[in-house]
Amino acid sequence: MKNDLSIIHQLLDGDLPPEERDHVLHQIQKDPVLLAEYQALAETLGALGREGRTAPAPGFTRSVMGKLPRRRTTLFGRIRKFFFASRMLRWNLASAVAALLIVTLAVTMLLTRKPEQVIVRLDLQAPNARQVAVAGDFNKWDSTAGVMTRKNGTWTIELPLRPGVYAYMFIVNNEQWITDPGAEAYRDDGFGNRNAVVRVKI
Repeated sequence: MKNDLSIIHQLLDGDLPPEERDHVLHQIQKDPVLLAEYQALAETLGALGREGRTAPAPGFTRSVMGKLPRRRTTLFGRIRKFFFASRMLRWNLASAVAALLIVTLAVTMLLTRKPEQVIVRLDLQAPNARQVAVAGDFNKWDSTAGVMTRKNGTWTIELPLRPGVYAYMFIVNNEQWITDPGAEAYRDDGFGNRNAVVRVKI
């Protein structure tokens, strides 16, 4: 009987293919008990269809939801929701322009940032010299740009240089070019002389 009722339910729900539906209807017609069950269920469905669905009373959904137990969220759940929950970003023209300006400013600062300078001190022992200057890659070999100061026969200058490798020479009394004897390295200048070399690191 249970299987017969399930077949009747499938028939009324429209779940049976046409050829099987005709076969089931034929079997029901032959069994008075099944026929009565089928007719009763069909009349009930018809009455429900005629009556239509009744709209719930105002506030019914809110009342039911309010009676359901609230699920407590753990600390881990709140953290996970904060980091992984999908969010909708709302943009307007002002916020889009502001974001573009911030990104442009950050990129410009990164591209135009110059490395820090290091103070490099150069010395030359020349007690009989009247004037000593230094010329090199750092001042475009200008013999008048790097005038040194004298103290107890030692000529000194402090140069603010960015990281890099610089060639230089001393100019004594505006005429004699001298390679620094205390340089850390030397480089041929292409004219048979040697330039002193200083390496600047941060």
